Amino acid sequence: MTILLLILSTIFFNGASTHEFHVSKVLIEHNVTAKSLEISMHIFLDDLEVALEKTGATNLHLGTDKEDAKAEEWLEKYLNKQFQISVNGKLVKYRFIGKELSEDFLALWCYMEVEGVSNVNSLQVVNKILTELYDDQKNVVQIKGANQKKGYFLMDKVNTQETLTF
Repeated sequence: MTILLLILSTIFFNGASTHEFHVSKVLIEHNVTAKSLEISMHIFLDDLEVALEKTGATNLHLGTDKEDAKAEEWLEKYLNKQFQISVNGKLVKYRFIGKELSEDFLALWCYMEVEGVSNVNSLQVVNKILTELYDDQKNVVQIKGANQKKGYFLMDKVNTQETLTF
């Protein structure tokens, strides 16, 4: 019985709640009809909580019933510092729309939007999400523009900025 409990605790407390790689992913889509950039960001929850704690936000309990009332405020502040977009050479502000837990409860999906973007000649992305924590952090950025133009970038602690020209 003791061995069974040891095996189960190893599986549930070591395997299910942690991960051996550090990666985030971002999808940026230019919605020509709505004249906007739609942004979806996937970040591992445990890493995000650690990053937010380092900025002074403790016990946020993101995505739970115990979530702190100021959790989104802290999250937005962090994202604004670590993730920027420039359209046609001009830095733009995005609006934080909301967040939700991933299906496996291990990550958080964050949704943002940049309004008033009718034409995109170039899109520059600065993505430093979690690079202050992990030397092996990788941030995958996928861009879908008008006329099916696509770009994929793999960013890390050293390479935090890329530009796609349409």
